[in-house]
Amino acid sequence: MKRNIILFILLGFAGCGIATNGPSGSNGTLGTDSRGNTIRPLIPNESIVLSKSLTIPAEALALGAAIYFAVDPLSPNWQIEEARMGDNRFRISLRKKRFVTGGDGEAAQIFYRRAEQIVRENGYAGYTVLEFGEGVESTIPIAQRVARGVIQVK
Repeated sequence: MKRNIILFILLGFAGCGIATNGPSGSNGTLGTDSRGNTIRPLIPNESIVLSKSLTIPAEALALGAAIYFAVDPLSPNWQIEEARMGDNRFRISLRKKRFVTGGDGEAAQIFYRRAEQIVRENGYAGYTVLEFGEGVESTIPIAQRVARGVIQVK
């Protein structure tokens, strides 16, 4: 949630300007405010020259950074939480990232993989799935896929 708030603030600043004292010019300014201060954009109208034929505008670089920050392709697609429910039962809860490409059918695979890890880590012989369900939680600003289940270890 905190990451989304920061992302929306950064995207909001992309079109905003800052008023500064000084003469108004046409190079990289948006004009003047009511007090005569020059208004400059937060993201300058500049380009980064990588070679003679390749330049990247600063606003494209800022947008790319914001998208990378929101999507975070290196983080896992699913957040896994588990809770012990007595001596031989475990609840496994999965929550998918909001911004992903694909992976909608992998909740069951991850659930069973985590159940096997619990069995192995705690020295049990096996497990039985008592309940398992998948769904979508309507959260603000974007809905998330979730899955929950309970296993009984032997």
